[in-house]
Amino acid sequence: MSNLNALNTRLAACQLPILPDLRTLPEGVTLERVTHALGQAERGQNGARLYLLRHLSNVSNRPAAIPSTTASPLSSPAPAPARPVAPRPTGTPNTDTVTAPPIPLPPRPTGMPTTPNGAMTGAEPPPAGVAPRTMPAPARPERVQCRVYGGKAALCIETDVTRKNEPTLRLEAAPATGPRVYDWARKLTLQLTREELPVVAATVLGLLPRCTYKNHGPEQNKGLEIEHQGTHLFVRLFQKDRGVLAIPVGPADSYALATLTMRALRQGAPWLSDQGILMLLKLTVQRMNSAAQNVKQ
Repeated sequence: MSNLNALNTRLAACQLPILPDLRTLPEGVTLERVTHALGQAERGQNGARLYLLRHLSNVSNRPAAIPSTTASPLSSPAPAPARPVAPRPTGTPNTDTVTAPPIPLPPRPTGMPTTPNGAMTGAEPPPAGVAPRTMPAPARPERVQCRVYGGKAALCIETDVTRKNEPTLRLEAAPATGPRVYDWARKLTLQLTREELPVVAATVLGLLPRCTYKNHGPEQNKGLEIEHQGTHLFVRLFQKDRGVLAIPVGPADSYALATLTMRALRQGAPWLSDQGILMLLKLTVQRMNSAAQNVKQ
C-alpha cells in the first residue's frame, strides 16, 4: 500500500490520473512500465506522459464532479408565502436593520494571461520556516540477468541503468580456473551506451552479422564484440594487457540474451510495443545498410 501511495503522490504531482488499486492496471501494462514512464514524464518527456494518460484515464479513482447547485427555472421550488407582519405601533422607533446591497467585485483586468487549473505556473515558495517539499526519486527498474558458462570463461548479462537513468545492459566476463570454476574477482565489466544498445539488440536478433565497440572504461582500453554465427552467438570481451575472454552462446542462452535486450529497449520507451520496437530495429538496420552501400559506391 505504501508503494501505491508513493506512486499516486508522484502521479498527482504530474497532474496524471491516480490508481485506486494495482489490480486495476490494464492488460499488458505492468507496474514496472508505469513506474518507468512516470520517471520519464517527470523529466519532461511528452511521449511518456501521453502513454500514462492513455492507459490510466479509464482506471483513475478521481472523485465525481459535484453537480451544480444552480437550479433551473423549471425545477426551482415556489417561494414560500410571506408571513404577515403585524402593524408597528405608532410612536415606536424603527429599529430594523437595513441590509446594504452587496458590493460588486471589480472586473478582471483585461490583457492578463490566465492559466487553467494552475498548469505551467511556478510553484509558490513555502512559508518561512517550512522545509520545501521534495519529490521521491524514480524507482530503479528491477534487474534481471542471464549467465552463460563456457569452457574458458563465463558471461553474465544484466539489465542496468546509465548515469542518466537510461535503461541498458551490463556485461561481465570472468576467466575459468577449472571445470565450471570461474574467477569473478578478475572479471571484465562494461556497460552498453544508449547508442550501442539497439545495435547490440539487432545483432543478437540476427538483423546484423556482428558489432564491435571499443574505448570503454575510464582508460578507454576495454571493448566488446558480438558475432551472430547462425546457430549461436559468439561474445568477446577484451581489455588491453588482459587478453580476450570469449564465450559461445547457444540457442537457449541466445534467446535469453535477446529477451534482455528487448526488455531494456522497452523500459526506455514503454509507450512502444515489442512489435513496434522490432519494426524500428529493422528500419534502423535498413538505413545502416543503405548508408554503407552509398559509401561503397
